[in-house]
Amino acid sequence: DYLKFSSENRKNNTNNNNDKFSELLNNEEFLLAVTSNGFGKRSSAYEYRISNRGGKGITGILSTKKNGNVIDCFVINEKDQIIMVSDKGQIIRVNINQIRIAGRSTQGVKIFNIPEGDKIVYVSRIQDLDED
Repeated sequence: DYLKFSSENRKNNTNNNNDKFSELLNNEEFLLAVTSNGFGKRSSAYEYRISNRGGKGITGILSTKKNGNVIDCFVINEKDQIIMVSDKGQIIRVNINQIRIAGRSTQGVKIFNIPEGDKIVYVSRIQDLDED
């Protein structure tokens, strides 16, 4: 619905359409995947199809030696934050809007610069407290 509306909005740039587009954009949900080497990727939930039982699934983030295994993947909103903890005790809090949006099958961007030999062991979402 959002992607269809987005292309229609580019064709018909009216105030009424802009209001509808803003409403859809503000309510858009993203999936965030975080890997053990501090990489993360935010992608639109609209990029993922629903599959039935027995489906082979789809790639959410590329898992390589460089970015490590996936630690967690969850639904987030634009105003949320995350907290990450490494196995040596480093903690970082990151605003979601600082993580760029990328396609489904990419390896993501570095969001936590951890020293060699350290790994991310825990990730948690902090919801926006201004939500009604």
